[in-house]
Amino acid sequence: MTDTTIDLLFNWGSIIFLPCLPLTYILLNKRNGLQHCVRLAAILGFSSALVRVIPEVITSSTSPHFHAIAMPFLHAGQILNAACGPLIMAPVSQLSCIWFGLNERTRATTIAIVANNFGGTIGFIIGPAIVYAPECIPRLLYLHLGLAFVVCVLTLLYFPAQPKSVPSPAAEVLLVHSTNERNDSWKSYIKDIWQCLKNPSFLLICNVGGLLSGLFNGWVSLYDVILKPENYTELQAGWFSFGSSVAGNLGGLIFAAIADTRPFRRSFKFLINTSCIFCFLSVVWFLLMVHTFFYKKPIIVSTTLTIGLSVGLAGCFKVLDYLYSTKHLLKLCFHFQNLYQQQFLFNGVILLVLFYYLLRLIVVN
Repeated sequence: MTDTTIDLLFNWGSIIFLPCLPLTYILLNKRNGLQHCVRLAAILGFSSALVRVIPEVITSSTSPHFHAIAMPFLHAGQILNAACGPLIMAPVSQLSCIWFGLNERTRATTIAIVANNFGGTIGFIIGPAIVYAPECIPRLLYLHLGLAFVVCVLTLLYFPAQPKSVPSPAAEVLLVHSTNERNDSWKSYIKDIWQCLKNPSFLLICNVGGLLSGLFNGWVSLYDVILKPENYTELQAGWFSFGSSVAGNLGGLIFAAIADTRPFRRSFKFLINTSCIFCFLSVVWFLLMVHTFFYKKPIIVSTTLTIGLSVGLAGCFKVLDYLYSTKHLLKLCFHFQNLYQQQFLFNGVILLVLFYYLLRLIVVN
């Protein structure tokens, strides 16, 4: 398998994510849109896992034609899995608004985001533990299939469209007025984009959050390359990534509870600025311990502990900035809450792709 093929498989997520965003917006603004999005995501997730297993069923991995047979199924599986991305990430704000009260929304948003990140976090451990040799890869595929099957069945059996009682006036507006008044979804989509683009605060927070999320995710995926000159192994790089993700998840849950308290409920600007500053300082600390284009030798001698602390703090404050930016944008664009989430993710995904290729070119050259 060539590097070009690997890059394409990796980037199907971003490629398919972009055209699916408007479709997700249209679906979310239909009656029971959140329920339809989640069920569709569960079906697509199971379908993608099933498609990737098919080559192992219909042929043997030792067959000379296995590669030619398997590649179309791998690409199809990646495309289906990529289509789940906006269906899972974009409705987060609608989920917290429909199902939770005012003093619970930040925690609800955090748990929804962290739950998605937690899967990737566990992957840093489960993958190497199960796949310790090339012939063990089918085990991981079958594990994915089993998990996707359970989620799909549970979602189809019971996932109500809305709570029995409306938790807040905002939820009532979202459930009653938006579904009844928006008949021309495409015109509404364009109108909402224009309204948001005219809001300077929206543009600033959206681009800051998207920049940080996209660039950080691209940076984390290259820990093994960045830390190789410092004599850290791929296994250690995997643990650093795991620690960064765990720190982000735990920090998000803790500080989300703080943000829901009355003293901080109106202090999102302060929380966003604080998170950005501490994330920047953590990244600077990390950069001083590795080789860069500005100096040939690290300025600060690194240890496993200091590298782990720097990436852990960076991951923690990056997640906090994402969460606080998300909630602040919800206040800015109350009537367009599906749209702002998609724009936020849109910027992050584009920058993730660009930053990945930029870093790859720099590292290779």
